[in-house]
Amino acid sequence: MTIIILLLFLLLVLVILFVVFSELIAFLRTRVPFVPTHAGDIEFIVKKLGITSADTFYDLGSGNGKVVFLVSKLSGATCVGFELGWWTVLFAKIKAHIRPPLPLGEGRGEGLNRIEFKNQNFFKADWSGANYIYGYLYPPLMARVEAKFLADCKPGSIAIIRDFPLPNLPHTDKFYLPKKHEIYIYKK
Repeated sequence: MTIIILLLFLLLVLVILFVVFSELIAFLRTRVPFVPTHAGDIEFIVKKLGITSADTFYDLGSGNGKVVFLVSKLSGATCVGFELGWWTVLFAKIKAHIRPPLPLGEGRGEGLNRIEFKNQNFFKADWSGANYIYGYLYPPLMARVEAKFLADCKPGSIAIIRDFPLPNLPHTDKFYLPKKHEIYIYKK
């Protein structure tokens, strides 16, 4: 019995080390900490912008997938999350597979799961498939986000940028979320 308890304890320690190491490596690679977005803020954005099941939504730095899951649930949009943290991507992928099935029109189109998580640098990904890009990133990255948005996204695409605006592109709209965060809207 003691051996089993020790093995379970060792397994727990290894999982904790994996989580800590994964998040540390992700932070060192990006210099962007994981900061969650409130569910009420995402609900406000989805309603304000009218995101629907016909849309494709990319979350840059998706963390544990909270934004992706909520946008999918509220709008039925196809959602892709990009994240460099191994643990958070693994957690989001597990959550995507075990979440209860949603009725058609609530995050699932024609019975297919319309959520994907990629353990990938979003600057190296192709953004041309998205018509909504969401980013809650730090100012040093915003010039690169702006350049990538302009280079990859098709005309009519919308960038939803939280708190730290794109440096050169004029925003088409700006509003304050209920929690006092600023949202900048850019249309290509």
